[in-house]
Amino acid sequence: MTQKRSILLVDDDAGIRESMQAILTLQGYQVDLASSGYEALELCAGRDYDLVLLDILMPGMDGVETLRRIMAQRPDARVIMITGMEGGTETQRAMEEGAEALFRKPLDVATFLPVLLP
Repeated sequence: MTQKRSILLVDDDAGIRESMQAILTLQGYQVDLASSGYEALELCAGRDYDLVLLDILMPGMDGVETLRRIMAQRPDARVIMITGMEGGTETQRAMEEGAEALFRKPLDVATFLPVLLP
């Protein structure tokens, strides 16, 4: 039996976490959830994820800082940013810090899913 691909989904909005977890689980992924950057870093310290989906705007440690710290620990990590924002300096910073892609919320599942994992 093959192991499911693992995704860490980080978003401070519980509704978004739950709906995205349901969609990704139906697609066959094993999904862990984090509601903050701090929680995400704790989970990343204990497990190698195939992919991290990371919201940009979160209270406390924002997504860009979380991304920077994840990349410092694991430079080969695949991180895709998600945001409700319309461009701006935070999205530019996320790409400069090593994000693989950026998607706007609400996510278009047909566009989003093919980029995740093989």
